[in-house]
Order: sequence, then C-alpha cells, then structure tokens
Amino acid sequence: SIDQTGTILVVNDAACAMFGYSREEFINNNISMICNEKDSQSHDKYMERYLRTGKRRVIGIKRPLVARRKDGSEFHVELGVSEVNLPDGKKVFCGYVRDRTQERLDKQMIRRRDAVIKDEFFTPKKEDVRGAMKRNLERATQ
Repeated sequence: SIDQTGTILVVNDAACAMFGYSREEFINNNISMICNEKDSQSHDKYMERYLRTGKRRVIGIKRPLVARRKDGSEFHVELGVSEVNLPDGKKVFCGYVRDRTQERLDKQMIRRRDAVIKDEFFTPKKEDVRGAMKRNLERATQ
C-alpha cells in the first residue's frame, strides 16, 4: 500500500521476493523504485493528476506494464490498484502485482510450436513443388 505521495506504507513477502528488496528497503520509499524508467519519472505526476481531477486511469483496472527489480532488470507484470478512503479524508492505494514472465514465455513457446506445425504440415516442401511442376509439365507435353 502507498499513501497519496507515493510513499510505501505496507509490503508483503511476495512483493519482497518478486522485486528483490527487503521490507525495510521498501517501507517509507517512493513506489517509483519499482517502476520502469519512463513511469518512474512520471509516477508522482500521475498521482497528483488523479488527486486533482479524480479521473481514473489505473485504479480499478488491471493493466499490463513493465516493472523494475532491485538489480535493475525489468519484467512484465499485471498491476491492479484499489483506492481506500480513510476516515480522515486521506487516501491509500493498494496495489496487486502479478509477474507475467512465465505467461509470456508460455505464449512465445506456443507461437513457436504453432509455426513449426504450420511449416511442417502446411507449407509445400521444395521437392513437392518440383514434383508437381514436373508432373504438370509432363501432362502439358502429352
């Protein structure tokens, strides 16, 4: 969970494992630490705009994006954010992150397999094409 300024308030063990930070490294730091480079530079502006306009672009919508681990490597995730209105009028945002790395690898493997199957069974082989041309030539000359 983060507050209205993007400061991390609560983090679970799964997030620590996914991003490579300890709980202590997360707490009281800005959420931009796990954003990709582009979003990291703009995250505070995104939050300010939402708090000013109330127009939702992320809240309540699952969306794919790229996140950044402690070691700097980037990976694909699905992000869901919900908003909690506190009694004092402040807002807290709870994020749910799902690592999509394996899903993307699985889809890539399926596409490759399908391409091999298509090539193997539906693309004429050179010898098949040559044989068909030879047969057509023989028929034409008879």
